[in-house]
Formats: sequence, C-alpha cells, structure tokens
Amino acid sequence: MLLQALLVLVLTLAGWGEAKAVIVEPGWMIPGKVEQLIGGDLNISCTLNEEYFRTSKDHCLVDQLYVSGGGQVYTGPQYIRILNNTTILFSVTNAAEQEHEYLCMCGEYVINKSMVYVGTSPLLVRDFNCLDYDFQFMVCNFTQPPNRVITKYNISYNTNNDWRYSNTLDCNFDSAPLVTCNLTDDNYKRFSETFYFRLYIVNALGHETQPITINHFERLVPARPGQNLTMVNRTESSVCLSWEMPRRSNYNRGLTWQVAVDPQNFDTISRPSWLNNSSTIKDLLCLTELPFAGYNYTLRLRVRANQNNTLWSEPLIYAFATAPAPPRRPPRVTYGSFYVYSSETGMRFYWEALAAHELNGPDFRYVISEYRINGTEVDPGLIKVESNSAIIDHWNMSAVHTFLIRSSNSQGVSVNATTMTIGPISNRDWQRVPRNIRAEYHSNNKSYTLSWQPPEDRAELQNYTVFWCVQKPGLLSECEGSIRFAEVSAGQLQFTTARDQLPTLHMAVSANYRTHNTGLRWVSCSSDKKDDLAKMEPSITVATDTTLTVNWDSKNVCPVILAGYNLTYCQRSTGRPDNCTTLKMDRYTTKHKIQNLVPYTDYSVKMLMYSESRASKYSDELVNRTGEAAPSQPRELQLLRVSSASVELAWKPPLLANGIVRSYEGAFRSLRDNVTETFRVSADAEHLVDIEKPVNYRLGNLTAFTQYEVSVRARTVFSSEPSNVIFFSTAIGVPSAPKLQVTNDKDQSSRLDWEPPRMPAGRIDFYEISLRDNNASCLMSTILPGRNRSFVMATPRCTSHNPFQLAVRAINVEQHPQFDGLDAGALLLMSAAAGQQGCEAKTDALGDEERAQFEAYAANVTAYRLYRSDWDVYGFICTPDTHSVKAMYQTIEVTVAILVLGVIFYLVYKKYRKMSDIDLVLPQGIIETLKKQPMDMGGLSLGLGPDSSLGGGIVCTRVDDSPQYTPQDLPHDFSNFGSESSKLLLRTASSSGGGMEAAAGPPTSYLAMRHGLLVQNDMERQREREREREQQQQQQQREEEREQRGAASGYIKPTQMKSWMGDPSENDDHDFSVPAAPQIPIGGYVPVPIPQSRLNPPPVQPPLQPATATAAAASTFFPPAHLLNLDNYVQASDLHKLKPLVAAPLPLPNGGASPPAAAAMRQLPPLPTAAAAPAPKLADLGYTTMEQLQRTGLAKPPLSAAAVGSPTHANAAGGGGAGGAHPQPQINGYVTPQDLNALAHNRHVL
Repeated sequence: MLLQALLVLVLTLAGWGEAKAVIVEPGWMIPGKVEQLIGGDLNISCTLNEEYFRTSKDHCLVDQLYVSGGGQVYTGPQYIRILNNTTILFSVTNAAEQEHEYLCMCGEYVINKSMVYVGTSPLLVRDFNCLDYDFQFMVCNFTQPPNRVITKYNISYNTNNDWRYSNTLDCNFDSAPLVTCNLTDDNYKRFSETFYFRLYIVNALGHETQPITINHFERLVPARPGQNLTMVNRTESSVCLSWEMPRRSNYNRGLTWQVAVDPQNFDTISRPSWLNNSSTIKDLLCLTELPFAGYNYTLRLRVRANQNNTLWSEPLIYAFATAPAPPRRPPRVTYGSFYVYSSETGMRFYWEALAAHELNGPDFRYVISEYRINGTEVDPGLIKVESNSAIIDHWNMSAVHTFLIRSSNSQGVSVNATTMTIGPISNRDWQRVPRNIRAEYHSNNKSYTLSWQPPEDRAELQNYTVFWCVQKPGLLSECEGSIRFAEVSAGQLQFTTARDQLPTLHMAVSANYRTHNTGLRWVSCSSDKKDDLAKMEPSITVATDTTLTVNWDSKNVCPVILAGYNLTYCQRSTGRPDNCTTLKMDRYTTKHKIQNLVPYTDYSVKMLMYSESRASKYSDELVNRTGEAAPSQPRELQLLRVSSASVELAWKPPLLANGIVRSYEGAFRSLRDNVTETFRVSADAEHLVDIEKPVNYRLGNLTAFTQYEVSVRARTVFSSEPSNVIFFSTAIGVPSAPKLQVTNDKDQSSRLDWEPPRMPAGRIDFYEISLRDNNASCLMSTILPGRNRSFVMATPRCTSHNPFQLAVRAINVEQHPQFDGLDAGALLLMSAAAGQQGCEAKTDALGDEERAQFEAYAANVTAYRLYRSDWDVYGFICTPDTHSVKAMYQTIEVTVAILVLGVIFYLVYKKYRKMSDIDLVLPQGIIETLKKQPMDMGGLSLGLGPDSSLGGGIVCTRVDDSPQYTPQDLPHDFSNFGSESSKLLLRTASSSGGGMEAAAGPPTSYLAMRHGLLVQNDMERQREREREREQQQQQQQREEEREQRGAASGYIKPTQMKSWMGDPSENDDHDFSVPAAPQIPIGGYVPVPIPQSRLNPPPVQPPLQPATATAAAASTFFPPAHLLNLDNYVQASDLHKLKPLVAAPLPLPNGGASPPAAAAMRQLPPLPTAAAAPAPKLADLGYTTMEQLQRTGLAKPPLSAAAVGSPTHANAAGGGGAGGAHPQPQINGYVTPQDLNALAHNRHVL
C-alpha cells in the first residue's frame, strides 16, 4: 500500500509539473491555422491568459489588443471586436489570396500567432508528361499549379485502364513546384504501348481527380548510338563506321536515322546514299562522296523510333578525317607578283596559297622543283621557301629567272607545276611604276579602295594587278597568310575590294608591260576621308624632375593628309586654375620632350591631330607627376640654448620642397681639432603643411669649452644646399682625469708629476691632490693652482699593514647666475664629486688671491659651478717588509715539503702492504735435506749464495699445512709448473740414493710455478679451481677476439704453430723424439725472451758425462742473459723463423754415455753460431701458449706415469724414490721473462 501511495504521489507531481510547463503562453489565437477561399471571410479570436498575467510582472488589458499581419496593422472596430474581458475577435471580409502570419499584439509584446492561407480549391495539372529512356526506366514530371492553400497529390497508374488494379507512382516534391516521378520498379510494363495515370488532388478546400493517358512508344527516347564505335574503312572520300546498339531489337517498328556531316569551316552536307545497313547486332554506316581528302569532318547522328511523334535520341558526335592524298594542284601566281628590295640584291615573289581543304594531308609545304637562270638549271636550294612566298638573297637583275612551283605533303607532290618567269629589270623600268598609291577604308561596309596614278612611261602598258593580304606587324613587304590578287585594265586607276575585310589589310599594285614588269608596289598607309581623324592615344614614357617625354603615333592615318598635331599640357595646383600651354608639332613628329617644368608637380597632357579641313577630338588627358628634386635650403638656422655637452638648434623648412622632405642632414665641425661630424633629423608631416613652423633639434655629445660651426640641409631624394652657418662655443664642463706619475724620495716624501687632462673642458682653474688610505678614504687633500704640473708632499711610512694612495684631479670653475640649461649629467658629476670628498681640502699651496677665489667659488654654489674630473690614482707606492716576504717564502717551502713527504709515505705504505703478504716457507723435503747437510743459504748463512759451488734455490710460497715430502719428490719437471705467487730457485745438481753431489751448472734464477709442487689444502684447491675457471673464460674470450681480428692481430693460434715447428721429416735422420704431450689445458703467452733464447746450438761435441753433458747442452742452447729483451713479445709472423728445439742427450739408466750410433743420430746439423750471425732482435708484439712451446721443443712436456717410475726419472729425481709417480700439476697462467730465464738455466733438469 505504501508503494502504491508513493507512485500516485509521483504521478501527481509529474502531472502538475507538466501542466505548469504548458501554461507559459500569455494567450491564444484560435484557430492557429486558417485555410480560406479567395474572397471569403476571416474570423480569428485572441484570448488573454489570466493565469500568465497574474504571475507575471507584465500587464495587458483586452482593449490593448490588436492584430498585425501581411504588412498591415488592424486596430479599428471594423477589424477588432471585444467579446469579453479577455477575448477579442479579429474579422476580415473578402480576403485576398495570401499566405501570411497574423500576430495578436499587446503593445510591443506578442500574445500568439495564427497562419492564414487564402487560395483556391485543387487545380488540375496542365503539363504532365513522361519519357521512357530506351526501355530502362520512365520519368514523369509536372508543375504544381500555384495555390496558397497547401495541396497534396497522389498519382497511380496502370496499363489496361482497370483501376481495380493499379500502382502508386513515387514522386519527389523537393524541387516544387516542379515534381518528378520515377517509374523503375517491377510493375514497370516496358513494352506496353499505353499508360493510364490518375492524379488525386486534395486540399482543405476540396479535391479533384484528373485522368491522363500517355502513349508509351511516342514518349520513348532511344539510347545515343555509337557504343563500341569503330572505323571499318577509310579512303580519300569515304569512311565506314560500325557500332553496337544492345536494345535495338526492342523497337518493333525499327529506328529512323538522321545523319549530318560538317566539314571543318564548311556548311553541313548530306547525301541520299547515306542510308544505314542495320542488323540486330551491329549498325554500319558508310559516308561516301566526301569532298576533301585528308580533311577533318564531324559526324552528327541521332535515331528515333520509326513512327510519328517519337523523340530523337541524344546525338552521336564523332570527329574523323578522310585518308590523305597528294595535293591536286600547285599554287596560283600572276604576272608581276614579286617585289624587289631597295638594295636591288634581294627579291621576294608571291603566290596564292592553297586553302586548308586543298592541302589533302599533313606536312604540307611548297617546293621549288626547278630553278633556271638564263636557261641554265640552278640548285633550287638557293631559294628560301616560306608559306606564301620565297626569297632569293643574291638577286641578279639583268638575268631571266624561271621557277617551277609545286604543292607537297606527306603523300607526295602535285602532278602539275606553276611556272613563273621574271625578266631583267633596267634603270628605265623604274619609270614604269605606279605613283601616289593610297588606300581608303570604307567603314560602312568594311572594304578598301586602292587608287594610284599611272607611271611616267605608259608605252606598251598592258594592265595592272592589284594585290591584298594581311600585313605582318612592322613589315611592309610581307604578308600574314595568303595573298590575293586581281587584274585591272590599263585605263582603270582604282580597285575596291569585297566587303567585310579586316581593318589591317595591306594592298599593292603592279604595272604590267608587254615584255617587262617591275613588280608590285605596296601602299605606305591608308586613311578614311569620310570619318573624323582618329582620336590620338599619346603616352608619357619618361618623367624627370623638370621634363616629361610624350610619344604618339598616327595609327591608320597617313601623315600625307595631316597638317600637324597640337600638344597641350597644364600645371595642376590645388586651389588654383590650371596653367596650360599648347605646342604645335609637324606631321612627321612622333615624340616631344616638355621642359622647364616644376619638380614634383602634377601635369596633364592631351593631344589632337588636324588636317587642312578638320581636326580630331582631343585625346584622353594623361596626368603625371614630375620627379622629385633637391629642395631649397632650410631657412633661419639659429641657436636656442648651449650647454657644455649639447646645443639646441632651430630652423624653418625650405620654401620649395620639390618633393617629400624626408629628413634634415646637419654637419657640425670642431674648430679645435677640425673634425666634421653629421647628424640626421626625420621630417614631420606637420612641417610639410606649415612651412613657417620651426624644426627643433638638440645636438648632443659635444665637447665642453669647444668652438663649433653647424649647418643644415633638407633632403627629399636629393639634398639641398646648406643653410646659413652659425658658430657657437660650448660651456665649461667636467675635464678628463690628468695622468699622474709619482717619485718616492728617501726622506718620506713623494714628488707628484702629472699631465694636464686630454679633454680640459675649460681653463683648468685648480688641481686637487689627495692622500688616501687603502680604502680610498681621504687622509689629506690640497688645492693647487691650475698652472701647476708637479707637487712634492710629505708621505707617511708605508708598510704592508699601512699602505696608502696618491691621487690628483682637475677642477674647472664656471660663473653662472642660474642653472638654466645645465646638463643633468653635469649636475650628477658635481654632486658625485662633492660626495667623494672625504676630508676638507687645504688651500695652503694657493696664493692669497687664489685662496680667496677658491673659497668664494666653493661657498656660493648658486653663482658658481665647480666641475671636478675623476681621480687619477697612483696605487700603493710602498714596498712590503722584508720579514714578511721571508715568512711567505718559508711558508711555501714547508707546505711543499709536507706534500712531498706525504706522497712518499703513501707509496712506501702501498709497497709495504704488497710485501706483507709474502711468507718464507720451506718445503719439508728441503728442510730435511738441510738438516742432513747444513750449508750456507745466502743471507741465512747457509752457504747457498750465487757464488756457491752448489746451485740451489728457495721456494717462496704461501702454503698452509704443507705435507711431508721425501727427497725423491723434490726434483720435478718444472716446465709444467708456473705461478705468479711462487718463486723457485732450482738447484743444478743430480744425485742418487738420496744424496746431493756438487756439479757445475748455469746461474741461478727464479721460476714462477703453481702450487701443484706442494700438496694443496681444500681451501687452496677451491681457489685454484676458481682461478682456473676464470682463466679458461678469459682464454676463451681472447681466442674469440683473435679469431675476429685475424692473424694480423699478433696472437698465435695452435694451427699457426705448424710452420714454426718445422718439418717433422727433419727428425727422421736423428734418433730423437719428443714425448707427446697430453692434451691438457695450458694457457699463457710467450714473451720475446723465449725465441731470443732459442738459438741453434753449435756443432755436436763428443759425448760427455751425464751431468756434464746435461749442463753443457743447456748452456750451449741458451744464449747469455744479456741477449734477452724482457720488454717485448714475439710477433706471430716471426715464430716460423725458429727451428724446433732438439732435446739434450739423456743419461742412460746405467749412467754411461750413449752408444755412438745413437749419439750420431742425436747430433744436430752444423748451423752458423750466434756470433757469426746474431739473431735479430724481435720487438714485435705477439703471444703463444706453453702447449706450443712443448710441441716445438722449447719446453719439456710433462712426464707420463711410466716415465716417472723409469730409471731415468729416478736418476733425475736424485735417488730411489717411491714406486708411485707423483701427479703432474696443470700449468695455467702467464709465462714471465723470469720464468723463461729459470727455464733456460735449468734446462738440464727439464
């Protein structure tokens, strides 16, 4: 129940809101739309909305209501009747046809409106018509009859007049009153002959039904013919065309054709034989008997249904051309159609050109097929042929010239030729030319009449020939297009052309004698006597500041009929009448220069031509302005006010501007240094209007107390003469600072010398000397006369704690009762200078009179001005104490010493930290040996120094928990060991049974070995594995980089060591072989000492004892230590030069020497010694690996398990050891030069 109550409440509120929204109008007009017959009455009521005015601020009474509409206001009782206190009735009788909006008004406010339509009942349609377009669709249209009352149309149709079954026609009224209806749906009966339409017309005043019957076939428009048009055949006089017409079979009665052909520039032609040969698929039309070959035609073809009152289709317009053919005739010539140039060396002969329809094809031209002089054939190429004439440049007047002229095109030349013969011309023949040739133009029929007088020699005169053509511009003897000619009898002295000629026709005449002809003579000009003389069209071509140049021509008027020209020019001035002048020119003049004109002034020019009987009309006035010129000089230059740095000038503008005064240019010169400077002042527009208003200008940046001269020029585009020159002198100002020099005396006094200011700006009345402290505060100030240039003054003792300065400045004094004209800059300088005075100036150095003057100047600031220059300061004139300098030097030395000691301490501490990680730990086997056989060990008093007969070494390594070693574990193959943290001094001795015997060996050195010599603990093994992995990664990266850089990068790949190892076949002659090295990861790089130490041994010596032989082999193979260069590495490209290393003879198990055969096989071939051929120093950068050294024999490979247990190994190990072989360590890391020295000196051990 609660929900239903809420719903009712919402609907009630919504209804109340809608009602409130509706009641917004101030009133109503009823009815709102009125449709009435013409002549009927209108009755419309207007009611006020009392509810609206009850809540509105506006008020309206019923007697205030009236009606407005149709451009008229209705207020009288004949229109307005009050029905009650809220309603009026608006009535109009005999209403006229209209469509207006009527408004019910209350004052200026609209109460409401009503639309009124006054018209007629429905009217019948008068122009309903339909068209069918080639059986595709039908369009019907009609025009709505005019009616102010809105009328609607409903159109239906059928084809059997049975209205029980009909269709509605869809119409478009957007373009009313023209209505268009389309019939394209499936109900369109294309092949029905009759369509029945019914129009139902209705409006508010009635309705009408209008039946209309349309003959479908009579309103049928065929499609435009010519689809897929092709030319089947073409000849010189015919063409055959074929095209398709898809719906031609729909026309049961066939089609009617209309064919018309228009030759270009000719009337339409038609032939009875132009009948179509039609089929249901294609139509064929042959146009025969065409008059011109190679000519352009236009075909116009249209069709319609073959019955009465049918409609034509859109025409087919097709342009075509007949086939070309050779020209049918040559050009025509006549007697005397040639012209001899005045030079008598050139001749041009003319012919009548063929018409365009006679050309018969493209590439038409005229050719001279034969040329003879006095009967002798000459090359026709000497004649230059043009479109209507030909010219011969080297004309022989005394010869007979014969020409054959033919027509030619792309198809060939004409069969016939025109013969032209020109006989010789003598001096007598010049009396046989017509005289006074003139032409008159008849404007009424556009014809010309040529007249002439007969020649002086009339004997044997046969007749005359008159020629006319369109003249080429500027060429009297040439024609534009074809030339025409006609013969005139000898007694006739004029000829009139046909009407409608061009106004630029050119005419000529020739006198024809029985045996001679001098050629044609052109008329020089033509005129029309019946018309006024032509209105002239002069032009002004050049305008300067004082002249105007006028040009003209006489056009078609012959100068012979003119008496002359009148030229009138007038000066135009605002507010004054024109000042005109007329000049007379003779009839042959075509240009005149009018002179002595006023610059920058408007002039008008007009002309006329006159004859003896009449004059032409004046030409249109030409108004032109003369150019600008230099103005007159500025007037009354004067001086208004002068200060020390500026001057105010004034002058009046020039009387004659002669243009636009754009600026004023002034020049002023200093009479002291004779330097001239300029200034520029822009001109104001007001000075152009009022030339009496002065121009003011302040000229600044002047030098004080200096004489100047100044003048001013006015400038348009040219400068005027200078104005009057005035001279002035600037006032006293602030001088520049004097230049001070100070000399120190020993008696604590200083001599001050100074130069006067470069810019004195006055008389320099006084100088002021000042003693100042280091902060420029005044300690003492003294005033000196302006004539002084030096001064000696006592100065206190100057120390580094008490320095002081000396300064000097100049002072100018100017007496002035007031400050008018004082520069603001000078006042600022004065106040600033006064503010800088820190102590009272002393005047003791002045005389009594000078002291009194200075005191008067300083005390009376209103009557005197003191201009003080800037101070020129001498700076610190004392020398610092000697003790202070020494203290400064000592401080610097102590600071440097502390810095040096700090650097040294840092380096020592850094070295100490590196050395603190080294411990001395002896392997257990060495300790046991030393216990059994005490010896001096170098610095440890063990007798193992470098000079000891027993070579030995100390192992320096960091090993924790070293295992116990037996003596047989000590000698190992060190060629596989190396470590950067271990140093081993090897002993060069061999023993058996655990003892050591002294033997001579090479010098001791160090060999870097890995910790594999000793047993490693777990921590070291872990570190070793990490280092090995890191080295393997680094080795892999270096190999990838070497592969990218290629062989030229300096690294050696294992494959590149083959050529360096030598030919294996060389060992075939020796009983020696190098044990194969196991494939173990060996990393490292070979420095230069390895190849340098690898020199070829001398010839093989006799076999020695085992120990001696081993030492000798090692000392023979390796060079002295001074030959090793430890700073470089071997270049990869040089390793191939080294030979493989041959191992030294190994002692036999029994300790004896090798058999002779074996020794012989182990001998190396003799090679030059190092002394004979010293090895080159290898400084190139390159690297190799320990593995390559083992393969090439430079280093001994690691011993196999079998070799470790062999007697040879036992001997080398120093006595019977354990049965098991000690595992060989892995070599990884860098091989240093120290390692290679150890390798060289311990070769017998390896």
